[in-house]
Amino acid sequence: MSATAPSRRVARPDEPPPSRFGVAMGVLFVVMTALSVVSTGFSLDGIIEDLGRRNDSISGLLNIDLSVITSTRTLTAFVETLQMAVVGTIIGGAAALPLALASTEVGARTTTVRWLVRAFNNVVRAIPDILWALLFVAMVGIGVLPGLLALVFFSIAVTTKLTSDVLDGIDLGPVEAADATGAAHVAKLRTAVVPQILPAYSSFLLYNFELNLRASAVLGLVGAGGIGTRIEFYRSAGRWPEVWGIIVLFFAITFVVERLSIMFRRRLV
Repeated sequence: MSATAPSRRVARPDEPPPSRFGVAMGVLFVVMTALSVVSTGFSLDGIIEDLGRRNDSISGLLNIDLSVITSTRTLTAFVETLQMAVVGTIIGGAAALPLALASTEVGARTTTVRWLVRAFNNVVRAIPDILWALLFVAMVGIGVLPGLLALVFFSIAVTTKLTSDVLDGIDLGPVEAADATGAAHVAKLRTAVVPQILPAYSSFLLYNFELNLRASAVLGLVGAGGIGTRIEFYRSAGRWPEVWGIIVLFFAITFVVERLSIMFRRRLV
């Protein structure tokens, strides 16, 4: 019986030394940062002294008033937030599916249509939700409507991007079979494409609902309705215990919604 040959260790290749250009750029960055700190008067002692002066203010901010949770206006604002998130997700998700289909080679009829839809999606995705809210507040005024419109466009941006990524990796066998039978373009998408992405698309809608629920609180800070309007009302009046009370309730609701969404998404995908 022959002895087994000892295994040979493969030597790791030597790492290349850092380039002179990279070292020079690193040194230049450190020098420029040091000069900027000196020129702006940055001082750790000043920061520590400033924190010491603000200890009393910070301790006042940490008080929590949970009685604000039972307020009728607070509960109404929470209902508005949930309604905005649900309606914005439904409308934006419904618009995102055809846009995602039209942005891929499988779903677009022509190259021109595909590139136009992609350009539109890029523009929508480049604008953050808070900027959408500011634009719609300037257009239609303060209220729930600008917040809802901002969430619709935010939902279009998120769901279209995620769904189009899934469309790029679908099985082309059913699509080729539909083409061989002479099926119309819409019928081909309905029978050969949409069933493949439907579980992932549904999961993306639930995920987008989570994002919309969180974003709706921020949108209210600029006058776009929802619970953010109550947070801004108490914040502007310096009533920080009420602000923290609303934040605690909002955290509890978003935590429950997130756990339910994760549970449903695991069953879909």
